[in-house]
Amino acid sequence: MAKKRKKDTAYRAAVNGAKSVLRILVYICVILAIVFAGKTAYSFGYLIFDQHPMAATEEEGQDVTVIVKEDDSVYDIGKNLKAKGLIEDPVIFWAQEKLSDYSGKIKPGTYLLNTYENVNQMLSVLSGENTEGQPSQENSEKEESQEDSQE
Repeated sequence: MAKKRKKDTAYRAAVNGAKSVLRILVYICVILAIVFAGKTAYSFGYLIFDQHPMAATEEEGQDVTVIVKEDDSVYDIGKNLKAKGLIEDPVIFWAQEKLSDYSGKIKPGTYLLNTYENVNQMLSVLSGENTEGQPSQENSEKEESQEDSQE
């Protein structure tokens, strides 16, 4: 009987030790997950609020024509801007638009943007609030009809 009790005590001690080690490993995993989530959220937030132009200097900036169609979503516009070298990531552009004063104000048309403009400047142009240096809407309607006839 004494041997059995010794085995039970040793077994229970081993199980309790294993539970303690497992509990510590779970705590470490949870802490690492929280750190990873925090780092990812910080990086994403930094990208949203750090608005820098693609061109390093104004002299390096290039004018790019962008056409926004009536049924384009903000993400579609972001993909178009990325393809033209105006932004780095359409998802970040989408988030920046949602958090800006120009949320939901982008208008269809033809716009002249520069690679030295930051996202806020581009959004002010795309929403029609900054029309300085922009082609007139008559010209953009003609260009759109020409593009449609070419397709």
